[in-house]
Amino acid sequence: MTSKRVLIVLAVIAILGLSSTGAHAGAGGSPSPLTSFFVCNSINGEDANRQVNVESSFWNFNPLNVRIGNATLACAFAKLIDPQSGTEIEPNPDLTKQQLKCYSISVSRQSRTGSRPPTYSTNDALGGPDTVTESSIQYICAPASINPQ
Repeated sequence: MTSKRVLIVLAVIAILGLSSTGAHAGAGGSPSPLTSFFVCNSINGEDANRQVNVESSFWNFNPLNVRIGNATLACAFAKLIDPQSGTEIEPNPDLTKQQLKCYSISVSRQSRTGSRPPTYSTNDALGGPDTVTESSIQYICAPASINPQ
């Protein structure tokens, strides 16, 4: 597995961890269903220079002393609209999905609306304050039921 894929997996695990009720309450708990889509921009952030142990009972993959390097993705909640009908796509109609499945996307320059600064400030629990440079939107992530086989 390439280091970029490992970082993406860790980013998704972090997003899932933030969605859990235990993360909000400061105690143990089971993850809450995800109820939104996410769009993720490719960024060039600073090195967090931290090590963590990862607990992920779902993946049955609990690496120890994982080094967290440069920030590579910044994700935000998003609504997805069907361009033909104009209706919003429901991200999680059955409210049981606790994992994310991410799709690579391509966005033509002509279809972009609005403007976004190429550099902006961020602050998170792993790397603290950081100024990141945005490349482009590269992923849309959807709530999913993922069953390892």
